[in-house]
Amino acid sequence: MSAVTASFPVRRQNFGFEDVPRHWVDSDPFMTHLFNALSALFPDGERFFVDSVRAVRDQINDPQLQKDIGAFIGQEAMHAKEHGHFNDGAINQGFDIKKLERWTRGFLSAKDLPLLNNKRVHLAATVALEHFTGILSAQLLKREDLINAIDPSMRTLWAWHCVEENEHKAVAFDTYETLYDKTVADYAIRMGTMALITALIMVAIHSFIVELMREDKQLLNLRSWAKGLNRVWGPKGLFTAIIPEYVDYFKPDFHPWQHDTEFLLHKWRKQLGFS
Repeated sequence: MSAVTASFPVRRQNFGFEDVPRHWVDSDPFMTHLFNALSALFPDGERFFVDSVRAVRDQINDPQLQKDIGAFIGQEAMHAKEHGHFNDGAINQGFDIKKLERWTRGFLSAKDLPLLNNKRVHLAATVALEHFTGILSAQLLKREDLINAIDPSMRTLWAWHCVEENEHKAVAFDTYETLYDKTVADYAIRMGTMALITALIMVAIHSFIVELMREDKQLLNLRSWAKGLNRVWGPKGLFTAIIPEYVDYFKPDFHPWQHDTEFLLHKWRKQLGFS
């Protein structure tokens, strides 16, 4: 009988960020700071994901899900490490990323409120955020115009991260479904948590962009704002395009793999040289 192995690997990475230009997405301040804002969220956000899944891991009896949880933890820990290193590089360019990371910890500190301070809600928050990062990552992999706009010094980091977000996009969901998704109350907690998380993540991302544009002395660069907001929220915008898949989350029979991204994973694993 063959041993159970994880459905996806943990890839050890060690990127260098010494040669990243100041405006590394399309030579544009807004688009660069959109990605900088996301990166500022990742180190503490990824550690929150790991902690919330690890906290309930001992209740999981399924050998396959146990292996996948282990690989999920490994991938997310690597994402936190590499984005932490990039954030240090952004600090060297004069951006106060440490302040944004403190703001992120402030958002996450809501988990310590009495009504939110339990394992089920923490896991529900991870499921919600994993859905958001999964569909956003898939959209980025589909949008070669945006991928190609990323400077080569950063392109592999983001493509790698997006691939892995889609490889493990169902692990937290399957864990929650195994343990809690049994009653109307469990479903209501998962839906209510998604509504709260959506508001917080949108406020965080856009607040971070404003702060980074201010620090970059680009706050009044109306051309960059107009172009960037159109690329994010316009008819073909990055966030606009994920709305239908975001809404699917609220269907009672939803599962992340109903959004089939295997074709994207095959394409990008080959392009990145992953076996």
